[in-house]
Amino acid sequence: MNIHQIFKNLHYFLPDLRQSWILLGLTAIVGTVVSVLATTAVTIVFPAVSGWPELLIYPFLFIPPAVYIYSKLANQKDIADVTGNIDRQRTPLNKPSFGKLGGVMSFTLLFPLVFAFNIATEPLSSWMGLPDFMKQLFEQMKEYPVSAFISVAIFAPLLEEILCRGIILRGLLAHYSPTKAILWSAAMFAIMHMNPWQAVPAFLMGIMMGWIYYRTRSIWAVIFIHFINNSFSFVITAFFPGIAADATFSSILPGNLYYLIFVASVIYTAGVIYLMNRHYDKPLSNKIQAYS
Repeated sequence: MNIHQIFKNLHYFLPDLRQSWILLGLTAIVGTVVSVLATTAVTIVFPAVSGWPELLIYPFLFIPPAVYIYSKLANQKDIADVTGNIDRQRTPLNKPSFGKLGGVMSFTLLFPLVFAFNIATEPLSSWMGLPDFMKQLFEQMKEYPVSAFISVAIFAPLLEEILCRGIILRGLLAHYSPTKAILWSAAMFAIMHMNPWQAVPAFLMGIMMGWIYYRTRSIWAVIFIHFINNSFSFVITAFFPGIAADATFSSILPGNLYYLIFVASVIYTAGVIYLMNRHYDKPLSNKIQAYS
């Protein structure tokens, strides 16, 4: 089975809330165990790859949920073969519709929106200090910048967005209201990071990316947002050692300049959301009856 066929089959997997929690547990808990064991085994057998820890760990996290999804799809096919009922709900992971704004204008607006949104929501997300283990992780990223970049800026946006927006949110939208689906998927996105320091910003970013995916159905739009966000954080951490890992915009920028940028960011964020809400096509409902 080729990659195209695998993603085509994913169109039929629309998890409800219970199945979404199972996917989260398989990723955050079982996936962590699998990744640690697999990475340890690989580095023992191939010591030369020990300098690429993040690159090794990340893909293994998503093996357990991938196995679960494959088993559910196989079960659906078996039921269809027996009953002759092959009329299953199909909702593509990526069916972009950017309305009157168009794709080019949308991506142009999304690039600065990432920074504006982070600045605008910083007062809500910067109250918790960075734990020591996260500081150690950021230091490790400086030691292995290439593997860290691939993991943080490539693997994370691709794998996390396919799971959290492309699979979980897409499924929840088929079973629940958009508001409920977006909030639940954002909460799961925050919990999946297994790090209280990242929980609030991840939840807020998850709401924003969830709304954009809901309105555009473009998986590449949210992957792009995630890539810009993580790449910026990586560049600051890896190449500006004088800036603390838990530094905020308010601690870096002079007082008056920060307040000016903060107000501008709030206005820009609100303006972009208004434009998208006004000029994107109204999403078509894909509500279905929940299946087991």
